[in-house]
Amino acid sequence: MEKKRRDFINCELINLKGRDIGFKEVVGSCISVVNGVGCDYAVYKVHGKYGKGDIKHVQIGSVSIQTCNLELEKDLVFYNETNEDFIHMSFLIEGEKIISLRGNNDVLNESQECYMARVEEFKGYVRLTGERPYREVNISFPYSYLQQRGIMEVNDFKSYNDNHLVHPMSNEILTILAHIQETTLEGVSKRLFLEAKLLELLALQLNNYKNGQIQKSGVNQDKILKKLYAAKQFMLDNLDQNYSIKEMSRKMALNEYIFKKEFKRVFGCSVNEFYSDKKMNKAKELLKVTQLPIYEIAGEVGYKNATHFSAAFKRAYGKTPKQFRVVI
Repeated sequence: MEKKRRDFINCELINLKGRDIGFKEVVGSCISVVNGVGCDYAVYKVHGKYGKGDIKHVQIGSVSIQTCNLELEKDLVFYNETNEDFIHMSFLIEGEKIISLRGNNDVLNESQECYMARVEEFKGYVRLTGERPYREVNISFPYSYLQQRGIMEVNDFKSYNDNHLVHPMSNEILTILAHIQETTLEGVSKRLFLEAKLLELLALQLNNYKNGQIQKSGVNQDKILKKLYAAKQFMLDNLDQNYSIKEMSRKMALNEYIFKKEFKRVFGCSVNEFYSDKKMNKAKELLKVTQLPIYEIAGEVGYKNATHFSAAFKRAYGKTPKQFRVVI
């Protein structure tokens, strides 16, 4: 498994790689099982050490429908690796979820958002936000499920690393999700009903992606998680500047207190620690791969005074820039 990320320090980390059980069996205990005609239903109560709530799981042949209704004590991160070819649909009614994959940008999923992706290989982390309600409906089925229904080639499926994967949920989708969760049908009737709703969701999502009915640009004013990632990228793009927390919070249209508090929650460090750390990392790389004068490198990371830069660099790495360059 990859080295533990700094932003996971204050999280519960669960490694599912190579285990025969899944997320629901780790965080909860099965309290109810109903085996029907091709439609099995189980309820898992969340262990007290993780929080409260339940996970309802329905298995219809090769299709699984999992409904989470949780309130976790703290952020929960689980790591997994799979080589299965399947379609994953996520509908996040309330909460936050971050998917971190090797070599790709994080996928940010917030309240009232959804996505559909074809997953041929998965190696990464999924982080669920704690200390607040988390409600999500997940639907997964093998790609062969489509082939068995005569759908041999579908080019409209996105993968986790595609842009514009996540988009807002429509009222139509929310209505279907409500029907799935509230149905009182049993046996064969329940199976037929749920499969029909699954195909309905699949058709709607394919149509949304094909017609571009998704949120393509900008940061939604109500989405704190996306604003935090935008702020993070803003700092990375402006290492030669010295923006204050007040200036950045204004740019992101966030309350300054909320910006500082939520940034540390998500990334595991303060805004100033992140900004300073990335400046020093860039300075270290420039010292390694260029022959730029130290005063120019200082300017590249926002220091007008080379002496102040040297002092900051020594605090970070135990050597002055000149000593560091001699060693390498």
